[in-house]
Amino acid sequence: MSEWNEIERLTALVQQLPEADRLSRQQLSQVMVSAHSTMIEGSRVTVQSAFDFLVREEAVIDPTLPWDGYDMLADHAQALDLALRWADERRPLSSQLLQELAGTVMRTTGLRTNSILGSTDAARGDFRIDKVSIMGASSFPNAQKVPTLVDQLTQQLRQRMATAATLQDQLHIAFDAHQQLVSIHPFNDGNGRTSRLLMNFIQHYFGQPLTVVFREDKKEYFAALENSRRTENLDVFRNFMETQHSKSLKRQLLKH
Repeated sequence: MSEWNEIERLTALVQQLPEADRLSRQQLSQVMVSAHSTMIEGSRVTVQSAFDFLVREEAVIDPTLPWDGYDMLADHAQALDLALRWADERRPLSSQLLQELAGTVMRTTGLRTNSILGSTDAARGDFRIDKVSIMGASSFPNAQKVPTLVDQLTQQLRQRMATAATLQDQLHIAFDAHQQLVSIHPFNDGNGRTSRLLMNFIQHYFGQPLTVVFREDKKEYFAALENSRRTENLDVFRNFMETQHSKSLKRQLLKH
């Protein structure tokens, strides 16, 4: 069975669940999205600890875990809720939406950056004004190009979303948006989390289950991002994300 046939089969199974069961599994999926996204960025708050913190009637905090992981998790969960609400409201993609999303995901842990060129505040979702480099990654666009590149990306995504009719089209738009925003790297911090949230926004916009990028696959994830950028071939990243989406659907269908 091809990966896409498997994704279509699993998607149908998720969508056929009784409403109460589907909603409870969606809640777990959202916890997994936030937990794994923040673990990729260094948090030590596990899925179980995230569930205890985000879902229980009274939040349970593991005192052996660093507080900054819970700060990251709380910010991400709030940003995910915001993204899903905007998708339900059919809010059109824009640079302002992405900056508001980035500011929310960095609300507690975001820092102000000062340089000879000026200052930026990650908690406001400010675009970077300096050069950025990451060890092992190819270069990112000049900061002066960032506002135009983000505007172009959101315009292109709006056009594609308006005509996407198939599951494959819809998920490819979501995966491509994820890769393309990371490749612009418009913020001083939070680019990965914001890009994954943009992907989830698009998926929810189309009524599709969310993709979790799993912490245990972090090495392969970063390699797929870098290889797709270096070769300018979106299929490299799409192929990786298809496996992550299939894995996400299987986890959502597990009985808990």
